[in-house]
Amino acid sequence: MERISPTNDLLFRKVLASENHKDILGGLIGDFFGVEVAPEEITIENPYSIESYKEYIKDEEAIVLRSTIKDIAASFKSADFVSELQVRKTSFYDERSIYYPFEKFIKNYNKAGAMVVDSEGRPNRYSSLIPVYALNILGYTHFKNDDDALRVFELYDPKRNKRFNKNLVNIGFFELKKTNIETENQKHWRKYFISGETVADAPDYIKKASQIIEWVNLDEEEKRMVRALEKAQATYDAGMVTSYHEGKVEGRVEGKAEGRAEGKAEGKAEGRVEGAQNKAIEIARSLLDILDVDTIALKTKLTVEQVTALKTELAL
Repeated sequence: MERISPTNDLLFRKVLASENHKDILGGLIGDFFGVEVAPEEITIENPYSIESYKEYIKDEEAIVLRSTIKDIAASFKSADFVSELQVRKTSFYDERSIYYPFEKFIKNYNKAGAMVVDSEGRPNRYSSLIPVYALNILGYTHFKNDDDALRVFELYDPKRNKRFNKNLVNIGFFELKKTNIETENQKHWRKYFISGETVADAPDYIKKASQIIEWVNLDEEEKRMVRALEKAQATYDAGMVTSYHEGKVEGRVEGKAEGRAEGKAEGKAEGRVEGAQNKAIEIARSLLDILDVDTIALKTKLTVEQVTALKTELAL
């Protein structure tokens, strides 16, 4: 194992939330939002520490480990920054992606020492609110209507084509599966997040990130944590597939499983086979944005060709 995946929980935080790697975080912010940030200006909330992972390891709590939050929170100059890594599709992610930056925005309300005071010494409680930049790094296709890898949303009036008076909230989505990318540096970030590798003309801070995740550069405690996190993710994936087989998607596939139901009722093998096939197809469709083709084929007993055809059909 030459490099660990940069989407591993521990490595994601070590690279972007460490006190001695602020240049990497500053580069990420600049490359996606066009804001120049000097490392010394950045304050990281809850910086990376190996100690935060030890409590989960001691009892091998795989599910607890797997659910640790892959997020970064920091502030610089007169703005805040939050970033979240979401490798697999999850329910209500649109709502979640809005919640965290706005939660961050309102936390500065009435903040002592940050409010503007008028000539009579009265502070304005809203004056302590500062802009927020949020970047969601997604390992699946979230927006299905275009091929743009990056979308950044602001407060905007689409009917009159006017932006809000102040640029207060910027919410970005960077989809790693898409290749229509605006800048060279964003292309370097995509390569890094997908493979952990960089090329010769990549910025130094991305090259540094790639070096940090090399297996030989981790200490023994970090290696132990990384193994546990990878095991936790595998356990989660296996459990998720099993849950589908146990009928947690039964409500969605009930209509298409009539052949199976009739087969049971009438004792006809044809009905059972047809129903099982229909259910396997629906399960496979549900997993297309979550697992790779080979794994879906293995878990559903469909052929790789069948799963590939379903994936092509979904993309149309």
